[in-house]
Amino acid sequence: MFSVAAYKPYFDVDTSDVVERIWESVFPFRGTFTDKTSEKPDLYGPFWTCTTLIFVAASIATFVTYLSHKWHKKEWTYDINLVTWSAGLFYGYVTFVPLGLYVILKYFSAPAGLVQLWCLYGYSLFVFIPASLLSIVPIEIFRWVIAGVAGFMSATFVAVNLRAHILNSGERWFLIVAGIFLLQLGLAVLLKLYLFTITV
Repeated sequence: MFSVAAYKPYFDVDTSDVVERIWESVFPFRGTFTDKTSEKPDLYGPFWTCTTLIFVAASIATFVTYLSHKWHKKEWTYDINLVTWSAGLFYGYVTFVPLGLYVILKYFSAPAGLVQLWCLYGYSLFVFIPASLLSIVPIEIFRWVIAGVAGFMSATFVAVNLRAHILNSGERWFLIVAGIFLLQLGLAVLLKLYLFTITV
């Protein structure tokens, strides 16, 4: 557990593997991600997806705030808390939500691998990167639609790919699916409210 060699298999992926897995997350209704990664889940792609999202979301939010202040001819100051807040949010989310889901699935006798869940949730955040880029458009309703679509796509990607495990949990499968959807949509709402609601 405390040696680097123990974690090497989770970072031993090619660029083509990562690109294929990212592509799977863009089309959430396929449901083939878990099958393709069951033999070799990785943590490399999820780590860099999450890290990229942190910096893209913080920098786009800063840029949008800067433009808004300049447009209204107000003084602007950089808020470093955007980076630290988004780092805490995204790294915390991609670590603890799969951990909680792992415990829940184990309790309902429908176990899934913890690394597999981290892999799935890490790649599920990819759709928030283009959503963050589209949030530059200064139309509030458009930003809400983008956040909602990204949250729905991310939630669908996770739920569809965990379908087999969720159905094995018996009658409570609906609660697990509802929880997955609410958490992913909640993440989208937090992203919208904290990073892309502009006040001057």
